[in-house]
Amino acid sequence: MNRRDFFKGVLLSGSLSLAGPVHTARTEGSQRPKIIDAHCHAGRGINYAKNDPTSDPWTTYNDPEPTLSRAQEAGIGQTIIFPINNATYQKANEEIASYVRRWPDKLIGFAKHDSRTEAGKIRKMLRREVRELGLRGLKLHGIPTKEMAETAAELKIPILFHPPNVSDSLEVVQSYPEVSFILAHLGSFASRNWPEHVRAIEASKRLANLYLDTSSVVFFMYLERAARELPPGKLIFGSDGPLVDSRVELYKIRLLRLPKDKEQLILGGNISRLLSR
Repeated sequence: MNRRDFFKGVLLSGSLSLAGPVHTARTEGSQRPKIIDAHCHAGRGINYAKNDPTSDPWTTYNDPEPTLSRAQEAGIGQTIIFPINNATYQKANEEIASYVRRWPDKLIGFAKHDSRTEAGKIRKMLRREVRELGLRGLKLHGIPTKEMAETAAELKIPILFHPPNVSDSLEVVQSYPEVSFILAHLGSFASRNWPEHVRAIEASKRLANLYLDTSSVVFFMYLERAARELPPGKLIFGSDGPLVDSRVELYKIRLLRLPKDKEQLILGGNISRLLSR
């Protein structure tokens, strides 16, 4: 089953609505803890403006405005965005930075890079994107390379990545303990290979610098298992929006019925800590 088939099932959940308003516990001074969606896409992709109705939506255009509208409805204070699929990412990362400038209180930008098409150029580009454009992390599909990991360590930014499988990604995580690595989708997009969820949970137990994001996990029992077995600082809320609805993904975290302190770490505290390093 391919990614498009899984999206059909996942997108159906977008028609659901929350049973009631999103509530968060109050902290000192009656200030609500901030919720941060740590996994969302935006901008133009490789098939933008081709007017091909068969193009995958993660290759065309992801408008940030519906993402912002859903976030406001759900009570999500900030959203991390990064580019959709492109061959190379210099222009796409500049586009992400432009959205952050437009909505600085609502959006946080991550750069995206391709280890094959941009090999040898990533260090220079990423330094500029972080130091000059204000992007605050790196997103990629695949396993982080030495160039990526060394640059992330230098810039003190986290890496959010979606590898082919969990096991092949662990060597780089172990080799760079100073870098915070966030494994997307609890190790398996849309739970299409559910044993990867188990491998991701076990790996995160062993490796202090490996975190798991909750986006697009279809088999809810593995979210429950991760929340039950992992320390509270290891899970990070994400939606994989806009194609996956952030309101639905947030409701999944609510359904875990966690103690408020643990829920607040997952919903914003953990990613805030990683971004402040």
